[in-house]
Amino acid sequence: MSSVNAQNKSTVTRRSLLQIALASSPLFSSKSTIAAEDKFPTKPIKVLVGFPAGGAIDLVMRAVAIEASKKLGQALMIENRSGASGALAYNALKIASPDGYTIAPVTITAFRAPVLEDVSFDPLQDFHYLAGITDIPFGVVVKEDSPFKTWKDLLAWGRSNPNQMMYGAAAGLGNTSHLFVEEVASKENLKWTPVPFRGTTDCIQALLGGQIIFTVDTIAGTTALVKGGKLRILAVATDARLPSWPQIPTMRELGSAISVNNLWGIAGPKGLDPQVALTLEAAFKFAMEQPSVIAMLQGVEQKPLFTDAKTFKAFAERSVKEQKEVLTKYGFAKK
Repeated sequence: MSSVNAQNKSTVTRRSLLQIALASSPLFSSKSTIAAEDKFPTKPIKVLVGFPAGGAIDLVMRAVAIEASKKLGQALMIENRSGASGALAYNALKIASPDGYTIAPVTITAFRAPVLEDVSFDPLQDFHYLAGITDIPFGVVVKEDSPFKTWKDLLAWGRSNPNQMMYGAAAGLGNTSHLFVEEVASKENLKWTPVPFRGTTDCIQALLGGQIIFTVDTIAGTTALVKGGKLRILAVATDARLPSWPQIPTMRELGSAISVNNLWGIAGPKGLDPQVALTLEAAFKFAMEQPSVIAMLQGVEQKPLFTDAKTFKAFAERSVKEQKEVLTKYGFAKK
């Protein structure tokens, strides 16, 4: 072998070793460069809301999204996919790419759905829980011009006219308002007729139109009409009276040892990168601390209940078990 060839071979070998060394260095690796360029998020994030616009979840989610977007540096775009008590959104969340660009609010409906019917998602296996947001207080609501001024009035009429007592189940059969009334009616040895609706807006329209006698619906979804003189709250399904309406009793005070405390929060599809999940969790924590969100929640008798990912997941696991028990109790569990 000539000295020139030997020198060239030596040069190539040194160059190859240098390239290998640079490629494996954290400072020069293409992987690190890509990660730096693609730091999450780099584009808007889609938020699949499984309930109609104007309802409790939608209203709160929009306020939270505005503040969370400030922390993330990208917009959170609300997309309402209402229907099947949120199942349409949950199905879409399950099959979404686990890149953090599709998330959804997850409520108690996700924990009930698999008990009620065959669904294509599993709330414990298919979602990555990110953060708890707040709960959803409910109240017994009638039209402002209703002859029923108190829960006692409504109960007495319902006891005398059980076949005419039609009430609104705002999110469909087997969901919170329906189960709440079933629990109360069972205690009173009564059987009333639930009328299912797609969401709060449809239910309230039916109430205002006289198609139903009353409903148990979210305070967030009914507050504006109560303050506007269209609706009246007879009782609240909370542990304590509401600050804005201290004169309205709780159902517990009225003899029904039942309240509704439904924590809800945000989840992404299974398989989220841990760092992406932490980024989203931090954004929602930030949002729940902002004055605009706190004020908005206070306006609908709610409060920030930020819950970290681990705690929210534990709540989901506990709720799945609890919902199976209560739905089976009332005969709603699928056969």
